Amino acid sequence: MDKRDGYGEGKETKARDADFYLKNMPIAFCAAEVLTDGEGRPYDCRFVYCNRAYARLAGRPCETLAGKRASEVYGTVDRRLLTYCQDAAAHGRERVLQDYSPDGRRHFLIYTYPLEQGLCGCVMQDVTEHRKMEQKLLLEHEKRKSFLEATTEIDFEYDFATDTLAFGSEGDASRKSQVVKGGLEGLVRNGIIKERDRARIEDAFRELKKGKKAVEFNIQARLEGNDRYCWYTVSSSSYVEQQTGHMRVVGYLRNIEQLVRTQAALKKEAMYDPLVNLYNVKTGREMVTEALKEMGENECGILFLIDIDDFKKINDTYGHQKGDEVLKQFADILKRVFRRSDIVYRMGGDEFIGFAVHVTQPDQAVDRIMERLYSCLAETEKAGFALRCSAGVFVGSGRSSYSDFYRMADQALYAAKRAGKNKYRVLREREC
Repeated sequence: MDKRDGYGEGKETKARDADFYLKNMPIAFCAAEVLTDGEGRPYDCRFVYCNRAYARLAGRPCETLAGKRASEVYGTVDRRLLTYCQDAAAHGRERVLQDYSPDGRRHFLIYTYPLEQGLCGCVMQDVTEHRKMEQKLLLEHEKRKSFLEATTEIDFEYDFATDTLAFGSEGDASRKSQVVKGGLEGLVRNGIIKERDRARIEDAFRELKKGKKAVEFNIQARLEGNDRYCWYTVSSSSYVEQQTGHMRVVGYLRNIEQLVRTQAALKKEAMYDPLVNLYNVKTGREMVTEALKEMGENECGILFLIDIDDFKKINDTYGHQKGDEVLKQFADILKRVFRRSDIVYRMGGDEFIGFAVHVTQPDQAVDRIMERLYSCLAETEKAGFALRCSAGVFVGSGRSSYSDFYRMADQALYAAKRAGKNKYRVLREREC
């Protein structure tokens, strides 16, 4: 027999050796003996055979697994898997165990089937990536579902020739289609949109007439049977009707009221001090800086740096909860003392800033504001809890920076504190 025949004979010998194929099969396989207690209930299993793919999953050399109990290899044995193995070994039933994860990190699909009495075979398929993809798709589905629940869409069509607008939702019978004659004028007259949004829609229509393919904008409207105005995003595009040559605008309105409310809440959270409901220091500083840039030549700005006297003693005597109540009370007083056009914010701790803008008579303004402040504080004493404060005031023009205003007000505050507290001192820019 030549070498070629000898080689072929060796290949046939390997083909007859089932262990050769099982050992090198890329899918994990094991044969196990099911161990039962005196009442026939399974409590563990012993490996009779494991191929290399299974040994890699177990993290052990292949030759060391034979004879080992599953509890020795994994620490614990999944009750479901034991039940499936017993069904195969004792009752000849084939079972499939889905989403088996011994360590919580990887997921498997396990096929159990009978080999002989007391033995079962297990084929394990790693489906971790498939499981991750399923979870990702499920998450995307939930996100889209939440988005669709938070928004609604209403179709519309506008005919320039007849100046008629029809809108409604074909997919929702609860929302009846409406036809409004008179175009934008009819929308305003019927209270569907606000007058201030008319120009926004007219601008969009002009852009579409000029050839722009699509235009998107936001308006407030009363639709869906609601009496109140809600925010909508309007997505629009245009086409020319072939038979008549008339131009039409089609699109849809998507309710974004909840989105706008959420954004407003997040914006407020970012701008306001959560304890006292005044602007926080970052927002206040930016607003004062912007106000200084816009100040007219004959106008002044007045920065009041106000500090609650003996605030530490309040905290030490009555506790921090009482201290927080005092800060809130003081913030409410400042809201009453300053104008709505003024900028009031918490600097930090018990320090607050009030910035009066566009002032033409600064001396009178300083006296008037401080008189109102001390008058309000006197009312707290009548209520049984006296509040005192000191203030440093700087009067300046747009030539001074925010840093200049704060630095000079801080110097004035220090002077007021040295003078005995519950007082205020004023510093002025030379040529205000």
